[in-house]
Amino acid sequence: MRNVKPLLAFGLILACCANLAAADQLHPFKTGSLSEIVATREGKPFLLNVWSLDCSACRAEMNMLAKLRKEYPNFNLVLVATDDVARSAEVQAFLLERGLAQVESWIFAEPNPQRLRYEIDSGWYGELPRSYFYDPKHERLGVSGTLKAKQIRAWMQATGH
Repeated sequence: MRNVKPLLAFGLILACCANLAAADQLHPFKTGSLSEIVATREGKPFLLNVWSLDCSACRAEMNMLAKLRKEYPNFNLVLVATDDVARSAEVQAFLLERGLAQVESWIFAEPNPQRLRYEIDSGWYGELPRSYFYDPKHERLGVSGTLKAKQIRAWMQATGH
């Protein structure tokens, strides 16, 4: 029986590693992905943040989002990088450095980024950062520019987050 404990411990370690690997993966954002994101959060408020590695304002905003995630572990945040899927490794490294690797993250994965931007919001022309506050009924408010932590806290309080 003594040999069972190390095997159980090893099994638990493998299971944990598998969960971390799955969480650290970027999902390919394609036509239909926004519907998938919304559907998996039925009845729940969430913040959809659209960003890019090449956007300096986005980088600063990501630092603020990382701090809020530490402060509020149940903060329902979804990240969508508008960078090409070929930059997945860079995006993952960036998220890991900021402590955001566990946040559900997507990356543009179609050759026509305009189509994906249009799918997210037909009135959005690509300015970054861009965020969408979804309430529990999934009515949303789009905001261009860098968010402030107090905006997010107020939204979280209003939506019972």
